[in-house]
Order: sequence, then structure tokens, then C-alpha cells
Amino acid sequence: MFDISSSNLLISVLVVLFAKQLINAVGKATLENIGWSAYCKVAPKLGDSKFIALDQKNVELAKVSKERKSISAQDQYARWTKLNRQFDKLTGEINKLKEETSASRSYISKYIGYMILVTTTLPIWFFRVWFRKAVLFYFPTGVLPHYLEWFLALPFITTGGVGLTIWMSAVNNVVSSVIFLVKFPFEKEVPFPSKEVGNEKTSINKEEVSGTPAAN
Repeated sequence: MFDISSSNLLISVLVVLFAKQLINAVGKATLENIGWSAYCKVAPKLGDSKFIALDQKNVELAKVSKERKSISAQDQYARWTKLNRQFDKLTGEINKLKEETSASRSYISKYIGYMILVTTTLPIWFFRVWFRKAVLFYFPTGVLPHYLEWFLALPFITTGGVGLTIWMSAVNNVVSSVIFLVKFPFEKEVPFPSKEVGNEKTSINKEEVSGTPAAN
């Protein structure tokens, strides 16, 4: 049962660990937001009455807002006032519907958490337990020092082979480093501290040393 070849095991572990690191890089909160946005688009098509009503109210609000902006409050005050009341009423109804539909968001977040658990966390622990004694590959005798061969065989296999524990640790570190290198150019730049901040810190340090306020 669950008897797979070493090559398939290597690839399976690589895929699962890559997915895990990718999810960590993207962030669970981001995935929840994406899932919620997708659900909001699909829910009306699935017949959810609250989301259908919310879509209709948003369309009406956009129409009223456009019409209200197209007229002058001074020239057509009565019409503008009527549209303004409609706008406020629709805004209140939309906010109420959003509160009612927000309960569905917790379910979406829960399901996404379950998906992450099933696709990454559980497979990793399954591999670690079920294939803990599996030898993925061997090094030819004498290629590595004996103490290194012994270390790579930890904790369950014979010296000279590489087990799943060491392989998963190595793959995890490599994938994490690769994702970091890919993300790094797109990270927000950290601004350099201004001269004023530097001068302020210097003044504070002088005050701490001398016990008297520094002159400006």
C-alpha cells in the first residue's frame, strides 16, 4: 500500500513543498481575499438571493450616482435632492446587505484553510511518517566523508543513503531561497532615513549623555 518509486516520491515531495512555500509567499490573507472576490462573482450565478440583491443595488447606485453628478444642484435642486435621497437610501441598503453577506466570508476563509491543510500540511506529514525509512538514493562509496554520509542518512536509514527527512529539509530551503530571490525585486523599497531624523537621533543621544537638552 502506497508503495511508490523513489523518483516519484522525490517529485511528489518537491511539488508539495513548492506549493507550501508558494502559499506562504503569497499569504493566506491574500488567498482568502482572492477566494472571497471569486465567490462574490460566482454567488449570484449560483442563485444566492443576497448577492443577487447586492448586485442589483450596486447597479442602481452607480446609475443614480452618475445621474446625480450630471445635473447641477443649483439649477435642478428638487431633482438633485430626490437623487441624493435615493443615493443615501441605496448606500444604506448596500451596507446592510454587505453585513449580511459577510457571514459567508468566514466560511470561505475556513474552506481555504482546509484546502491548504489538505494540499500541503497533511501530505508533508504523511510523507514524513509513512516513508520515513525510504531510501531515495545512494552516494557511491567514498565520494563523501563517512561523517557526512552518516549525517545524510539520519534519522532512519543506513549510512550511505539519503532519506526523506534530509531531502525535504534541503528542498524546503532551496525552494524558499528561490522564491525569495524572485520576490525580492518586487518588494517595496525601504526609504533611507532623512537627515532630520538622523540629527534628531544625534540630539537625543547628546541629551542622554550630558543630561541637558541639546541646542537647536
